Amino acid sequence: MTFERHPKSPLLSADNYHVLVVDDESMITELLVRLLSEKGYEVSSATDGSEALDFLRGRACDLVISDVRMPRLDGLQLLKALKDLNPRLPVIMISGYDDTTTVVSALKAGAENFLAKPLDLDELDQVVAKTLSMASIRPRSCPLPSVRQTTAMEAPSRPECVRDLLYQISLSAVAVGFAAHDLENNLKLALSEAITNAMEHGNQWDESRPVEVQVSLDQFEMRVTVRDKGRGFNHRRMLNPTSSEHILSERGRGIFLANAILDEVIYNQAGNQVTLVKRRADTHGKRS
Repeated sequence: MTFERHPKSPLLSADNYHVLVVDDESMITELLVRLLSEKGYEVSSATDGSEALDFLRGRACDLVISDVRMPRLDGLQLLKALKDLNPRLPVIMISGYDDTTTVVSALKAGAENFLAKPLDLDELDQVVAKTLSMASIRPRSCPLPSVRQTTAMEAPSRPECVRDLLYQISLSAVAVGFAAHDLENNLKLALSEAITNAMEHGNQWDESRPVEVQVSLDQFEMRVTVRDKGRGFNHRRMLNPTSSEHILSERGRGIFLANAILDEVIYNQAGNQVTLVKRRADTHGKRS
């Protein structure tokens, strides 16, 4: 094996990123290793795709920079193997040929970016930094108070679509920091009842009549509006959701759950749209 590990500059830091350079041309490899090391990256090198795969089977890496044309295992073959090994590992391809077809093939196969030889060193620096920055974006459970996300969804009136909508709402809730890992089960139940009511009682399970769901979320508040295509109902007759006669009715059970679990339940005039509001306390015990 001829792959090597090159220490980063002790004077610089690039967030401890580890970059693997794969190229059969020693001059290109030496140039990339020197430049990346000077930027503060920890750099390893391999002379072809086979050696790169051997290296990565036993070691962690944050970015691979690979030439396209190499002996034994070329760059495109390496790219496909790397994406099978770890789909999240970013790969930048380098080609010394003006080959648009190869570049397109690499991007379609999952390459994050590409560079052309002779290398533009400023472009190299920018592409590496941007690629690592994009790769470091992950779903976060920490609060993001400056972010408010509004999502509009539409689904046919089918029972299995209720679960799909709840899944998307849960993803959004985690993304903005409203929920740490997932929505609480009772909140999902209340949302499920509202969506099911819209599909069943509003749209009569008619798949050609979709249910519209709009979700507005930030760290402190979830606001979900569910609208069906039906004629609506007289929600004023349901002003006392704890009444036994209302709880026992199909629609009344959903209304009871909604009022018990949520902070606000708001109907439109026609009764074919309901807005469900849930607030949560911040770390200081305050509410938005």
